[in-house]
Amino acid sequence: MRTNGRSEADLISNLPCSIIENILGCLPLRDAVRTSILSREWRYKWITCPELVFDFWFDQMFLGNHKLEMIIYQILRLHQGPLLKFALQVPDFRSCPDIDQWIDHLPNNNIQDFTLHISRGDKHVLPSCLFAFQQLRNLKLYKCAFNPPPGFKGFSKLVNVDLQNVELDPVTFAKFIALCPNLERLRLMDCTGFDCLEINASKLKFLEFHGVFKSVSFKNCSSLAEVKLSFSSMDFKTGNRFSFDLIKSLSCLPALEELHLQAYVLEDLTEFGAPKKLPVALKTLKTLHLSDMYFEKIEEISCAICLIRSSPTLQKLKITAFTFDVVEAVAEFLRGQKISDGSLAQLKTVDMQLFSGIESEMEFVKYLLASATALEEMAITPHAGSVSDGGESILNELKQFPRASPKAEIINSEKKAW
Repeated sequence: MRTNGRSEADLISNLPCSIIENILGCLPLRDAVRTSILSREWRYKWITCPELVFDFWFDQMFLGNHKLEMIIYQILRLHQGPLLKFALQVPDFRSCPDIDQWIDHLPNNNIQDFTLHISRGDKHVLPSCLFAFQQLRNLKLYKCAFNPPPGFKGFSKLVNVDLQNVELDPVTFAKFIALCPNLERLRLMDCTGFDCLEINASKLKFLEFHGVFKSVSFKNCSSLAEVKLSFSSMDFKTGNRFSFDLIKSLSCLPALEELHLQAYVLEDLTEFGAPKKLPVALKTLKTLHLSDMYFEKIEEISCAICLIRSSPTLQKLKITAFTFDVVEAVAEFLRGQKISDGSLAQLKTVDMQLFSGIESEMEFVKYLLASATALEEMAITPHAGSVSDGGESILNELKQFPRASPKAEIINSEKKAW
């Protein structure tokens, strides 16, 4: 077909280089390579693609009987122009010597986004050449050994670090964080255990940690607004000051607005008078999520109430229950709680997840409804394995409870999201 004397193939072939680069930059690697069939002129256009992502889709389309090592080597050898992103995350990938050669072949003056995902076998020891990528902004590593070489001066442009199952030296890693002055997001999942998790990052806004640490130290973290902490084991604590020291450290963060904790971490706050207020307060906290909350344990419930009362600006509360047994003593304890003395005055939204409707859960909700004078919405998500009618009978009972706020609505969150 021709239009004004020019074929559609010519239109594709004669696109300006800038448009072609934009098109290729928006495509996965497998689709960028596919463009080679569009016309003779497009056969090698993909070799200037600024992003090389070897993932599940690449594996499905190109590998077959071909060896991954040879294909990656050939692509890197052919590639021309700036390379901004390199990601290696094909399924069942193991550590091998070729990885270091590929990393060494990357243009260290261009790479902004680097991902290495080892799926099986031993951890891969990262080569020192990786630490020469001075334009790096995003670093994601899975199942690697992380050890910056002597003389490493930091990544001045690094914004995001995501490490999973990575072997770390806590002292060395603390120095690494301090040498990345623009770091905004840090995620550490199932990495080496820390005696002390030390974070020194003035621009850090988000921290997520899953694993084990004995203490945490925040230095110069004036921008840290969101913290998610979960723990690999309930047996990690080394003395009954762990919870209080953790809350004390968090209370020193001037910008902290959102906190996610596993509820059992709070249990030893009872030493400090729970369920009364703590001697320290989370003065800026607006959103609190307590997960895996055992409603059959008085210590856990009382400490949760203590923490809630010690967060004077709290607006959103989310509780994810983890309850199997009915314990009358817990319900009796909650019935004995006095209505809050105004410490829940700013609480507007409560979200109760995996709600089974046992008496202790109902009494906890009753306490919140009676104490939160500005509450607007109480959302209940029923536990599918424990509730037979979709939670309607629970909802109808909750609606009979007294409410301190005339605006408070009680809803089934399966029908309306929080």
